[in-house]
Amino acid sequence: MKNTIILSLAGLLLFAACDKIEADQYTVAGSGGTSGGGQWSNGGTQYVLVEKYTGPRCVNCPNADVTLDQLHAQFGDRLVVISINHPTGQGEPFPGQPDMRTDAGTAWDQYFGIGAIPAAYLNRNKAKQYSGSMDNLGNDIDALVNQDPLLDLTLTSSADTASRTIDITVSYHLYNHIDNGITLTLALTEDSLSYRQLTPNNGIVSGYIHNHMLRAVITDTWGEDIPTSGVAGETKVKHFSYTVTNPDIKLENCHVVGIISNKDDRTVINSHQSPVVIP
Repeated sequence: MKNTIILSLAGLLLFAACDKIEADQYTVAGSGGTSGGGQWSNGGTQYVLVEKYTGPRCVNCPNADVTLDQLHAQFGDRLVVISINHPTGQGEPFPGQPDMRTDAGTAWDQYFGIGAIPAAYLNRNKAKQYSGSMDNLGNDIDALVNQDPLLDLTLTSSADTASRTIDITVSYHLYNHIDNGITLTLALTEDSLSYRQLTPNNGIVSGYIHNHMLRAVITDTWGEDIPTSGVAGETKVKHFSYTVTNPDIKLENCHVVGIISNKDDRTVINSHQSPVVIP
C-alpha cells in the first residue's frame, strides 16, 4: 500500500453558527488513503439516510418510530435516521414543552411539500414518499444498502464539555467517477429527549422518548460545495469545530450526521453518522 501524506491544516475552523467552508480548507490525501486510522475498504460501505417528519401532536408518529426501531435492529449503523419536526399543525409543541422545530428542518419540509405526518424519504428521493406506519421501508432500504457506493464517507467527532465544542473530522474517498457537483451537509441530532407526545387513540404520554431529533445544521442548510475533481481514487479530509450554544442540548446524547449529495437534485450519494465522544 502506498504511503499517504495528509497535508496539515493551518487550524480548525471555529464557529457557533453556519459559516462558509472555503475550498482550500479541504486537505488532499493520496489515493488508497486512510481515514481516522482505518484503511479505505475495497468495495466501500453504502449507508441509507431516512429523514422522518414527525410532531408531538401526531397520533400515528409513534407507530413509525416502532418501525424505525425494528429497522435499526435489522440494518444497524448502515441506517442513518434524522427526525425532523414538522413546522405547523401536528408539529407544534404543547404549551410549556420544548420546541424541536428548526429553520433547516422547516426548509427541508417545505422542499418535499410535507402535508400529513408521519412522512419519510430515503436518500432524499423526492419521487417517493413513505407515510403512516412505514411498513414498506424495509425492502427499499435493503436494496439500497446492497448497492456499490460511488464514494465512502466517514466521520469522527468528540466534544470538550467545558467549551461545549465538538471537533469533527470528515473524510471521503471516490470509488467511481462523479460528473456533477457534490455537497456536504453536517447535522447534529440528539437522542433520549423526553417530552409530551400524542399516541394512537389520542392518548398522551408525558415522558415519550424521542430519538434522532434534528437539533442544528452545522453547515449551510443544503450543505457546502465540496471541491472535487470527480475522478475515482480521490480522497479528501476536512476538520471542523462547532460550538453548541443551546444549553438544553446534552452532548453525550448527540450524533453528528454527514450527508454527501448531488448538488443538482439534492439526492444523497452516501451518508454516515458518528456519536459525539466525550473523552
